[in-house]
Amino acid sequence: MLIIFDLDDTLIDTSGCITPIQLTNALEKLNSLGVVFPDFDKSLASLLRLNETAPSARHAVEEFFEISGIDAGFLDVTLQSVYEEFPSSLQVDAHDMAIDILVALSETHKLALVTVGKEELQLLKLKKAGIHSEIFSKIVVTQERNKKIHYNSIVQELEMDSTEVLVCGDRISIDLTPAKELGFKTVHMRSGRGLHCKGDKNDVDFTISHLSEILQILPQVSNITSLIGNIAHDDK
Repeated sequence: MLIIFDLDDTLIDTSGCITPIQLTNALEKLNSLGVVFPDFDKSLASLLRLNETAPSARHAVEEFFEISGIDAGFLDVTLQSVYEEFPSSLQVDAHDMAIDILVALSETHKLALVTVGKEELQLLKLKKAGIHSEIFSKIVVTQERNKKIHYNSIVQELEMDSTEVLVCGDRISIDLTPAKELGFKTVHMRSGRGLHCKGDKNDVDFTISHLSEILQILPQVSNITSLIGNIAHDDK
């Protein structure tokens, strides 16, 4: 079986160890550029609170700008600070047991990674989290939010059937809906953005809160795959 993972909030704790620091740095940069916050700590708390339930840091920043009445001309530089100015000292934590689970899975399955962002930064996150890129048969880093074309390309390159593919990600609309459209099985990781994300629940086959639960799901997916294969064979 081929298992395709998302990175942020699926394999690494982006919402816990990266985003709050990036948002703090962005607010400090705004302050240095002349944006006055009567109470910086209160403003930061407001931004972090908005981020907790926002579909992305971008959405949180945009809402914060609107609520705070900040000149939209500062938006681009703020988002650049959040998404592109990655401190070399920043710690990146893999989810609990993620590395061990990936190693175990790689012994009997093919693994792939499809993640949205700037290639240099996403690969740096992977490295800092201690996840070796060699464990994946294919890694795709894209700035497009439509993963469907990349899923399809990976499956063709690795010569896999759609019934043999499982996709695991935290955001239903971005990670799982495109996979479901291609006939793949899907696992919703309820972590970070995945705790509040919106999307079609019909595109979710399984839901987990810890990556280790995927080990319990695989036998069920294998049984479904075998059943589909038998039905297809009987129809011939």
